[in-house]
Amino acid sequence: MIRDLDTSTVEHVVRAIDDDQVIRFAQELVRINSINPNLAPGSSEEKVAGLIAETCQKAGLQVSYREVAPGRPNLVCVLPGKTPEIGLVFLGHTDTVPVLGMENPHSGEISGNYLWGRGSVDMKGGLAAAVQATLALARTDVELLKGVAVAAVIDEESEHRGAYALAQEGFESDYCIVPEPSDNRILLGCKGTAPIHIDFTGVLAHGSNPWLGVNAIEQAAKVVSVLSAMKFKELEIPELRTVIRGTMNIGVIQGGTQYNNVADKCDLFLDRRMIPGETQESCLTEIRNLLDQFAAEDPQFKAEARISRPDWHWEPIKQRGLNPAYTPATSLVARALESAHRQVYDQQVSFGYTNGYLDMDFMVNSLKIPSINYGPGEPGEAHTPHERLRLDQLIAATRVYALAALQLAS
Repeated sequence: MIRDLDTSTVEHVVRAIDDDQVIRFAQELVRINSINPNLAPGSSEEKVAGLIAETCQKAGLQVSYREVAPGRPNLVCVLPGKTPEIGLVFLGHTDTVPVLGMENPHSGEISGNYLWGRGSVDMKGGLAAAVQATLALARTDVELLKGVAVAAVIDEESEHRGAYALAQEGFESDYCIVPEPSDNRILLGCKGTAPIHIDFTGVLAHGSNPWLGVNAIEQAAKVVSVLSAMKFKELEIPELRTVIRGTMNIGVIQGGTQYNNVADKCDLFLDRRMIPGETQESCLTEIRNLLDQFAAEDPQFKAEARISRPDWHWEPIKQRGLNPAYTPATSLVARALESAHRQVYDQQVSFGYTNGYLDMDFMVNSLKIPSINYGPGEPGEAHTPHERLRLDQLIAATRVYALAALQLAS
């Protein structure tokens, strides 16, 4: 059972958190260009891991690297307890998306109540808060029964090799908090995502004689029209008093060779978001059945669907898939966050479920670790040219993490 900590303990832990240090550390992380190498070669997740490792080592934490790919290490830092077990792990990632037109993307500038820069929201702010919360516990004389860990993994923005490796090694923890941006709300789960590539094959001909060819772009357009009108499964989550739905986004369409040719090739990339109960295979079958219907009506229609996306080249992730995840609000990790949030904000926390995909999938589905998403930052700011993080949320999240970790590790 989780009960609110007594006032003296809360004050003791909060005093151990240096607000200015939290902000400076988040700035340092943002100033490192760690765009995912699959998306923009030349950046470095390793430098982010190195800064976190150096900071944690100075505070006496146990630090270990696991190289997942050349120059791309996972990092695990542990504040040990009396026993070897880990009571709570914070799971963050060290990579970001490309700058996408953002001005001064790695400035780490403070303007008003905001920290600006690529990764400030997704998710270097949350990662900084998790590290600083753990260091604050190390500075107190509060005795932990179990350890508190920070796992900083690579490749969340592309092929998820970091979380995959963590799952393959059988990482163990009682509970997990994912510091992805949630506006400091408790999000009980995430949708999965099935990246589906449809390859249309037509017949090449000169554009002046279109009847001599089969236009693959036109075939794709027919399918797009149907896909846009499709309705997907719904799931009611009574404890949230809400219904979540599967969705589909038509993200990329590529076809043709030149304007006066009948296009003999067209590629369509779909982002199919899955709710609990759906699988990558069931979503792929859904699309293949649709294509079979078109082929039955038109002998010239040729299209194949498979799991693929433009930045994926690693076969294991195609085979595993990226699955939806869910942890009940009655879990101890949710209750600990609820209690900590109430003591920091002096008000109740709100609950929800994210439409996005998070690496919590690997923790919940592969490692069976109850996991909750709670982190500073407005999710809608992530991946945008105006990404910025509210400093008051950053500080509050650090305090919530420290109090929740104290509950779960002791």
